[in-house]
Amino acid sequence: MVFDVLITGSILYTGREIIKDGYVYIKNGKIIDYGQSPVPEDYTYVNLILGGSGRIIVPSLTAVIDAVAYPLRLNSPSLKERVELYGKIPPSEAVTLSLPAVYEAHMAGIGHVIIEYTSLELPNTLRSLIGGKYGLAYPSCIGKPPGEPPSVITIYGEGCGDSGQIEVRDGSGYVGGERVLALFSRATYSRLDGDPLTESNRLREAIGLKPAAIGKNERAEIAVYNASRPPGMFLDKAGEDVIRRIYVSGARLETLMVGDAILVDQGEHLYIVEKHFSEARRAGLRILERR
Repeated sequence: MVFDVLITGSILYTGREIIKDGYVYIKNGKIIDYGQSPVPEDYTYVNLILGGSGRIIVPSLTAVIDAVAYPLRLNSPSLKERVELYGKIPPSEAVTLSLPAVYEAHMAGIGHVIIEYTSLELPNTLRSLIGGKYGLAYPSCIGKPPGEPPSVITIYGEGCGDSGQIEVRDGSGYVGGERVLALFSRATYSRLDGDPLTESNRLREAIGLKPAAIGKNERAEIAVYNASRPPGMFLDKAGEDVIRRIYVSGARLETLMVGDAILVDQGEHLYIVEKHFSEARRAGLRILERR
């Protein structure tokens, strides 16, 4: 079955250029065409139309997060402490504990989530349960990681080595001396600074991926922000330097699409909901009580 989507917006930023009154046509998770309105008539007979006036369409982001350690994030646990935690909980509980962090990542426009863990089971399970794109950040002190890049990267940190592709210093992530987009073990994963798209693309380069971009024949990795209402109102009238910071502007994320999966629609996550937060809280409280 063909599943095709048309996304329209006042601004389309492809990662390379700004197109006013732009559109993106996607079929079965792949970008077939994009450009400036008017939209070709053939693209108007689709399964789903997203976006609209006042929306800003941009590439989604890539980030590394230590999602399983979410309950401990206020204490900024070292990598060694996080690895110890991973060894004490069953895989099913790791999935439950990961959901709040994955939710925050998705709601911050991060479509490609690289999960710190000790096996591919966790990112593979999240992919099948939620949809989207996942990789594995494998702690260096565990030994040789499973799989091959770009699915798996090695992460270094306190007690687990002090150099490598991904380093952890003072609780923050770095790529070649630059800070990784999602900060490790901070109070929230939603606190993004600087130019998130640049940081995201530096990470993608470090793990062997092309820069995130909206282009023909590319897999859809797209975020849509609502600039028709406060706090993002009139951002669609801004220049490229502001558009590149849309992820940290306070504008409301309206849609997140990764491949043929729509993860966020109308500002609501479609797969991670209140019952998951309750389950994660109960699991997190058990861990905190043991500590």
